[in-house]
Amino acid sequence: MVTGLRSPMNVGQKKALDDRSILYLVGGMSYSDFCGQVVVDLSPTLLFPQQEPTLLVAALVHVEGVKTALDDKRTWRSAITVDYRTATTPDYFNECVYYDIIPFPTPYMSGVAAKPVFLRNFCKSVSLSQILSTSCSNLMESMTNSAAQQTFNQASMESFFETYYNSSSNCDVSLNFASGNLACDSDSQCIGTNTCFETSVSLKDKYLSDRPKYKAMRYWKRLKKEKLASNSEDFFIVRLLSFNILAQCLLETYPFLYQGHDKRALPWKIRRQLLLQEILGARANVICLQEMQEEHVEEFLVPFLELGYNYLYKKRTNEKKDGLLFLYRSDQFILLDHAKVELYQSGIELLSRDNVGIIAKLAVKDSPEIQMVIATTHLLYNPKRNDVRLGQTQLLLAEIERIAFLENTLTGPKYLPIILAGDFNLKPYSGVYKFITEGAFEYQGKGRNLQQAEFRSLSNSLIPPRLCVTDNCQHFNILKKRLRGEGSATVMLESSEQMNLGEHSSDNNSSICSEVNADTSDLQVIEVVCGCQAKFSSGTLTHPFRFSSIYKHQNHQGKLEATTNQGAWITVDYIFYSDLEPLERYRLPTTEECSTLPTIPNFAVGSDHFCLGATFKVRKSKL
Repeated sequence: MVTGLRSPMNVGQKKALDDRSILYLVGGMSYSDFCGQVVVDLSPTLLFPQQEPTLLVAALVHVEGVKTALDDKRTWRSAITVDYRTATTPDYFNECVYYDIIPFPTPYMSGVAAKPVFLRNFCKSVSLSQILSTSCSNLMESMTNSAAQQTFNQASMESFFETYYNSSSNCDVSLNFASGNLACDSDSQCIGTNTCFETSVSLKDKYLSDRPKYKAMRYWKRLKKEKLASNSEDFFIVRLLSFNILAQCLLETYPFLYQGHDKRALPWKIRRQLLLQEILGARANVICLQEMQEEHVEEFLVPFLELGYNYLYKKRTNEKKDGLLFLYRSDQFILLDHAKVELYQSGIELLSRDNVGIIAKLAVKDSPEIQMVIATTHLLYNPKRNDVRLGQTQLLLAEIERIAFLENTLTGPKYLPIILAGDFNLKPYSGVYKFITEGAFEYQGKGRNLQQAEFRSLSNSLIPPRLCVTDNCQHFNILKKRLRGEGSATVMLESSEQMNLGEHSSDNNSSICSEVNADTSDLQVIEVVCGCQAKFSSGTLTHPFRFSSIYKHQNHQGKLEATTNQGAWITVDYIFYSDLEPLERYRLPTTEECSTLPTIPNFAVGSDHFCLGATFKVRKSKL
């Protein structure tokens, strides 16, 4: 039976608050992560429902015995959203749950900063009823002051471990950063059970200052002076976020990479909340995530599915445990076509890595004539093998070309607008970067790093012709079908999923790609139609797109930007685009600014990469 806590807490309840309390502020997490913990939920999605005229404050004090009821993946947010008008709770709250509900009007309180008010009262009061009543009164009084109201309205969700206490407070309650079963090394600065936040200078300096400092570096920077346009019949505004979120399995497989980190910031439970906060806070209608661990997908998707996102997921091939997650707003887009690209091709040394890509062809739901292609990938890490990344890019661009193609014209093929985002594991202006942004790159005679060869140099052949991918990043069979109107337009790339995407299948090379000699690495030039040739093993790659990077890799003062730290702060993540009008980008910190932050991931950034973001205007394609 659910008990309303309207009297001072008994000894057992008070002890529970003292010994194992955590502050939980981000909605969308499963109860099963917190069963047996004492939880205070101040999720903005709960506290400030956008569509409701009232504010609901609920404190859940003891959740022992709730685990069974929550195995159905109900989320924290939905589980404790209680209708105060009926003063009832969902049926699955039936054991040992203490709560109190205090409703009051919220005409101007979207995003009210209730947390500091609540925590001040939490230190002073003996019962939750008193805590909530006092907090309610304080908030209502604050709303009568216009300056305070403005401050409240500007406040936004913070991380669950950012805690505000009055410096003069005599708080005797410990709020732990994570559940008690998270172990800390003996030499790491674990939080004592009897320590109050404001009494620990190191914690205040380490945690309370990091988040505001990081947030001050990251904001949406308008690229043009005019006001941002809204959607119309002729164009659509797309905001994209790309983020390598660091798979937990990789973090745990390579612990030596994170020896200099605060170990309390590394568990998935901690990082997940920071990642969700930053991703959801960007309000992007397309999201591209790299290193999304397969076993974490279901729980990670919960808030996105509730918000109306659809998704595509592609795990890396073979025994790898992470992959790509592509999300898009289903109320804004229709998925017309997609490809899950495997860059691993058996029997080819250059393509023996388990990297993948996702390509999606989207139409605007309210104006289907407005279409675009958005792709994401995570290329090989090995810093010495730019040749591998070049071959992987050739395959990925061939699939993008297949999906983005509109028609042939007198001036050449016409394509839909394209966005290509992800972790490319390459530096600005390196060989693969130049290939993407300049449309051509001569690799023959260069070393594996695509620079001047000192010893072994690359030959004229990069990937074998048996894949039937031309040196212009086109599938030969598809090109022949378009220009001659003959053949099956079969794509020769292998797929472990054996998916048939339209004309995408796998058949015998000899019968389908008969014009291409698969047994030679010599130059082949095949005239498809008069004036159009397909080349193989020419020593130079080209592609038909006009890609630009949304980031310029340095600010107006010439200071370099960074997206990750690989012994030094560097850029390896990108958003490339073609035939789009850029409107905004999510500002990246400079290397100088990065040096003022604790090594990432930390309690401000949930990954070892920074996220990237861009806003574009997509115009209607006119055929």
